[in-house]
Amino acid sequence: MSKYLYGASVQGIQSFIFKTNKLKEIVGASQLVDNINEKEFAAFCENMAKHKVIENNIILNAAGNIKYIVEDKTVLEKIVKYFPKHITNYAPGITISQAVVKYEEGGLKKAIEDLEQKLKTQRNKPQMPTEIGFMGLERARRTGGVGFYENGEVIDKATKAKTNDDLKTTDLFEKFTGESIKAIDVALDLKELTGKEHSWLAIIHADGNGLGNILQNMAGNISTDKDILNAYNSFSKNLEQATKEAAQEAFYSVIDEEQLGKIAKSQNGKIKYPMRPVVLGGDDLTIIIRADLAFDFTIAFLKAFEEKTKKHFADIEVLKNGVNYLTACAGIAYIKDSYPFHYGVHLAEELTKEAKKVSKSDKVMGNKEMPPASLAFYKVQSSFTENLDNMVKRTHYINGKNKFFASPYFIDKIEGQSSVDELNKLMAELNKYANNKTKGVSKIRQWITELHKNQAKAKLMMDRIEEVNASHDDNIYKDLTLKNEKDKEPTILMDLIDLHNFNYMYKK
Repeated sequence: MSKYLYGASVQGIQSFIFKTNKLKEIVGASQLVDNINEKEFAAFCENMAKHKVIENNIILNAAGNIKYIVEDKTVLEKIVKYFPKHITNYAPGITISQAVVKYEEGGLKKAIEDLEQKLKTQRNKPQMPTEIGFMGLERARRTGGVGFYENGEVIDKATKAKTNDDLKTTDLFEKFTGESIKAIDVALDLKELTGKEHSWLAIIHADGNGLGNILQNMAGNISTDKDILNAYNSFSKNLEQATKEAAQEAFYSVIDEEQLGKIAKSQNGKIKYPMRPVVLGGDDLTIIIRADLAFDFTIAFLKAFEEKTKKHFADIEVLKNGVNYLTACAGIAYIKDSYPFHYGVHLAEELTKEAKKVSKSDKVMGNKEMPPASLAFYKVQSSFTENLDNMVKRTHYINGKNKFFASPYFIDKIEGQSSVDELNKLMAELNKYANNKTKGVSKIRQWITELHKNQAKAKLMMDRIEEVNASHDDNIYKDLTLKNEKDKEPTILMDLIDLHNFNYMYKK
């Protein structure tokens, strides 16, 4: 008997979520996207197609991707015909790419390969806008969508859906923490994340390594349709659970019991959680977080992700050469709360790609079966919106050479590469001089600034730092190994100063 492998892929997720700089709308959009996998597909099938989703027929249902085996052609036709319209009405601005592969018993492996190729083709086809507005129609000023009046303001359908009072915007946060969350305790304004006195926050994007190779390897090692379905189903569920548990562990690594107590006792939600998850599904994580917490959170997540995948993949015997875990790479974009969010997210993704590129390079991989976990970060110092390569060359290069961009930093020690332990060790030393204006951070910051302007003067300045500190026990020149760092290309000193400034900003 013929069966049908149905696939759907949500398009435009990032532009839908980050079309605005209003946190309330970003949070609402991210919840709508999360609900597509968590609730809407099953609800649609039951209500519109009169079909109850069979859990064992799900190959993938996470991060805006669906792969599902349908045995009834009539049910399939209803899904294909009406599901895209359902999602467009549910989350205006999002579109769905669909594909179907018909196969016979024993052909599931080939069907999965064909479906993925068809979905790629469909994703490259331009989608017809669901709202076609004539020139004379009113437009929402912030988004450009076809507008209508709501409480005296012109908004579009997407904004209405994102700010709908019936939308439960704590569901994604509860998945992120593993606990019930009161809506009053979560931020709906950026200033509730950064604090009224500060404006720096970070966008973290993390993505798993080697997932495609593992899935190909799984298909290659299994013969029967039943075993293939069980393997993919099990892998998908275990990966989702591992990512959630890693996010939860990272959350509690930076939010301690004292802060949780303050939030719980806060009157009228005056103290908020200093972060908001935006994407959490499959092997993907994107969150907005207060700047001083971002580095430690990312390290904790990358460590936990590897540990949790080892735990959840322990019984899966089809991974490559006995490797039963995944690693991940991450990018951190430090931005002001006024910086356009979609540029910040794009920068975080570029930083993740940079980390992945180095992690997968021959000099790092060697004989390893899995790329090691690493993270890259960048602090946006101006209002310029350009790609990562151009920004780095403008701010971190001197005389055409990379002086300060030391990313990525590896979680484990890799020969010839920067590590998070190296950075944290120097951070602990630098913290001792935080309040010392004569010998402290300001002198190194001045040296970095002068190096861009006048290298001869910068050399004199560093010589003076060495001379002043020579006769003191608390010697910043020695403790920060400035003798070695000042001549390194690249040196981690600029990253060190940036991270220190974020930490000091919230602790002083």
